[in-house]
Amino acid sequence: MLVAIVGPSGAGKDTVIRAVAEAVRDQPDIIFVRRVITRLSDGITEDHDTMTSEAFEAGRAAGMFCLSWGAHGLFYGLPQSALDAIDRGNTVVANVSRAALNEAVRTFGRVAVVEITADPEILLKRIVARGRESAEEAKRRIARSVDFHLPHAACSYVRIDNSGPIDVAKDQLTKILSSSSI
Repeated sequence: MLVAIVGPSGAGKDTVIRAVAEAVRDQPDIIFVRRVITRLSDGITEDHDTMTSEAFEAGRAAGMFCLSWGAHGLFYGLPQSALDAIDRGNTVVANVSRAALNEAVRTFGRVAVVEITADPEILLKRIVARGRESAEEAKRRIARSVDFHLPHAACSYVRIDNSGPIDVAKDQLTKILSSSSI
């Protein structure tokens, strides 16, 4: 099953994912997907593979991705290996756009959605701290964040507030992934 981690920019999705990956490293049936993004990796936030827009489009046309989408002027993709891992019975965890959830359900079948969020003031502080956007651009990004509609075929939904210490959100997601209820 795919566990789609969704939420607004600055919610700490990648930070929580990294912490949980370390916490469940002894559970080989939980696979964390490394996304492909048309943005250089900064080595601090998300650890991802980088492609140019042209190479990404060529990869998409060649079937390199089982799921891909565009957001914020960039392209994002999950490699075909994510679907292969699910077909082998693994739980696959990936940071996915809320806008791509319907396509994720069509591709993967069962999808557990975990929304990670935080207070708007914290989102703003975290986005600005990345250094990729000004405070005004970050405010506009937060203002664009909208509620999403959970696909009716999703098997479960959980919301985790990551406004506090990372260990709280990490423990919640670890418990979800380690349970048989997802």
